[in-house]
Amino acid sequence: MKMLLTAGAALAILPATAGAAPYLATVGSPNSLQHTAVSTALNLSDLDPVETVDSSGFDMEGDADTIGGAFTYWGSAGQEGQRYELRYQKAFRPFEGSRARVLVDPVLNILHANDVGTATMGTLSTGIELPVQPNWLITPRIAYGVTDAGASFGSTSSDILTLSATSRYKLAQVGRGDLTIGNMVAWSTTTDWGLGRDPAVYVKENVVTFRNGLAYQLPFKGRMFGGRQGSLRVSYVWTKLTDDPQSYEDVHEAAISIGVRTREAEQRGRSEQLRIGLIYTHGTNSFSHDFDYDAVTLTVGYRF
Repeated sequence: MKMLLTAGAALAILPATAGAAPYLATVGSPNSLQHTAVSTALNLSDLDPVETVDSSGFDMEGDADTIGGAFTYWGSAGQEGQRYELRYQKAFRPFEGSRARVLVDPVLNILHANDVGTATMGTLSTGIELPVQPNWLITPRIAYGVTDAGASFGSTSSDILTLSATSRYKLAQVGRGDLTIGNMVAWSTTTDWGLGRDPAVYVKENVVTFRNGLAYQLPFKGRMFGGRQGSLRVSYVWTKLTDDPQSYEDVHEAAISIGVRTREAEQRGRSEQLRIGLIYTHGTNSFSHDFDYDAVTLTVGYRF
């Protein structure tokens, strides 16, 4: 028989290490479904629409496909592991002549903890990108994630629903580059819909997330890779979790990436873009700094 608990009651019966585990798969860690949902909603380090063809506004090119992958090596208090991620995004304009775009983002993660095992995690989110001004985008989203992870992952819940609203505002020509300011608020709740692994103990958890960051993109003066246009981007994002207590309530991400256009804008209606980068992530543990989380992620993304 499945037992229903609140988050506080669950912490009282779980092993002490579970509350501090960096591999919590549903909610509470930088490896969780909840973090995947909010990082998809505000992603300033990868092929987020802070790219510009010119300085007049965002690179909202209508229909576009983006594929991306990431490899993460993480560690915390002697526990180490890897995460493999595959992303895809379909962006299209539902109405002719409108600048609004619908975004559909499926994300697949394979999470491995060296002394625990492997979990498979999937998230599907969709939203609509609304231009308030030529340099300002508002994007409401809904995301649902499921995981197949056993009790050894501290996974007393396996499904989570996330609603979010994201703002991205670009200041063009700050020095030689462009500065993007990103802000997001999200509400996540675990569900008992049974689409993921059916847990023996279901924990009802509600989390409010604030995610804010800056990205600065600088075009290279010269050409690279056969005369293509290139750019350097640096970004910082801070994620803060509130409401029900969680293991990692403060997560900091610093990233650097290099992008190159594989086709120039004048050659076709929309240019293709390849971007490769590194992300350093630090999560502060709410129970003990001995369990602080550190990770390095290699990312690659291609928009076409």
